[in-house]
Amino acid sequence: MVIERVHLGGPVWSCPRWVGTLFPEGARAPSFLSHYSRVFNAVEGNSTFYAVPPASTFAKWRDATPEGFKFCLKVPRTITHDRMLVGADEPWAQFLHASAELGDRLGPTMIQLPPTLGPPRLDALLRCLDVLPRDRGFAVEPRHPAFFGGTAAERALDAALREGEVDRVIFDATVLHAAGEDDPIVKVAQGRKPRLPVPEIATANHPIIRLVGVGTPGAFDAVLERWAERVATWIAEGRSPHVFVHTADDIDVPALCGTFHAMLSRRTDVGVLGAWDDAVARHGAGQISLFDP
Repeated sequence: MVIERVHLGGPVWSCPRWVGTLFPEGARAPSFLSHYSRVFNAVEGNSTFYAVPPASTFAKWRDATPEGFKFCLKVPRTITHDRMLVGADEPWAQFLHASAELGDRLGPTMIQLPPTLGPPRLDALLRCLDVLPRDRGFAVEPRHPAFFGGTAAERALDAALREGEVDRVIFDATVLHAAGEDDPIVKVAQGRKPRLPVPEIATANHPIIRLVGVGTPGAFDAVLERWAERVATWIAEGRSPHVFVHTADDIDVPALCGTFHAMLSRRTDVGVLGAWDDAVARHGAGQISLFDP
């Protein structure tokens, strides 16, 4: 893994259908993280949204990845959705203590807010951010419509994040929602992912972009090009962006990450991807298509 100046990856590292593409033939689940981290240098930790594993599990993840790799964990929904950031001292302590085992593999921790947490509850978010440990980074993903579109509430949120040096997670699902609904997996994903404006802003030094779409050839190209331009600008400003690519079934995530890396590389030096499988040797890193025969 020799990507530089940007952290790039997907929403998971354990997709069995990547065996034969990202993972070598015959690879089994216990080795997936090791193989994944030889190519990409970051991953979303979505599983912590649902349950916090023991500290020993985080230690195993740390030891399976190379120096420079980052896990961007999600704060448990018990804290954000069930308790709405209030009265959650115990689950916060459990999560922070266990995940500290990641050590220097710990990237910005994502606080995904429920769509019901709007401006009247902004003070609860600010109080929460004020008491969180300063030795680890945090990023907030709002989902209430009032925090989008240049509203007063959005300006207040962004100003508070800048003041606290907290990143804003940018969620871009335009490709997903532009797709047809013939595929039942895509239709389910469209129902679960919010359709919101997409602000292209950075409130701190580690902006996080979550790009959600489909694997249809060419469907993602325009959005990836636009974000490659923005990310290159942030890198020139001295920021360290994190970019995560999703699809409804995640099958094409490695190829799309490779495409984004190639687009970004045409604008600025971000190192090279680690090669994977014979398909990369045939097509070149960043040009692989999982739609090949």
